[in-house]
Amino acid sequence: MNISADQFRHRFPLRVRFHHVDRMNVVHNLQYFYFFEEARIEYIRELGLPMDEQTFLSHDRFFIVRNVCDYFSPAMFDEQLTVLTRIMQVRNTSIMFEHVAVKADGTPAARAEHVFVHVDIEKNLPSRVPEHLRERIRIFEGENVDFIES
Repeated sequence: MNISADQFRHRFPLRVRFHHVDRMNVVHNLQYFYFFEEARIEYIRELGLPMDEQTFLSHDRFFIVRNVCDYFSPAMFDEQLTVLTRIMQVRNTSIMFEHVAVKADGTPAARAEHVFVHVDIEKNLPSRVPEHLRERIRIFEGENVDFIES
């Protein structure tokens, strides 16, 4: 897999712990989704958005509607990984994240895409990604994000 790390402004380092691996000493496939979630939360903090006890109750609400992950090279116990995170696309009602878990030697271990749909809190229906979020993403990501209106 050929990735351009230059497209990713956010990096989240982590070390593989005992509870991340299976009996073969390899990171269990499900653990990558936890790694990506941790990185995504830190990415959101870096955007300057609130991450607190009200984040999922009264701030902008998003539902995950798609998670897909490709695995390339197994990561092992005590190995250092860096999760690269970016928002690659913003549509009318959705935001698509991309994550790549990279080993210390630069080898990609896994790559994932996650689609989040913005939801109107009162109606519980998809709603347009607010302008204040679009602007923060635009400032942070620059030319690396596609804004698609349909």
